Amino acid sequence: MERCRFTSSWGGVERCPEPAERQGFCRFHFACYSAGEIDIRGVISERVTDQARRRAINFHGLETGGPRPFAA
Repeated sequence: MERCRFTSSWGGVERCPEPAERQGFCRFHFACYSAGEIDIRGVISERVTDQARRRAINFHGLETGGPRPFAA
């Protein structure tokens, strides 16, 4: 099954682990796209100024508790 194509800016390589449903996004990220919070490439809109919401979009589905691997 294909994974959601949203790529978090956390580490620059982490993809949302949820299954893709519509337009290559999981349900959550497709709802963000439909609401204009992200574009078709998965880039968060500058109109989303609430930092808690930006983090929710960026880190949805990711485990953020452990150390990050080095990404070259």
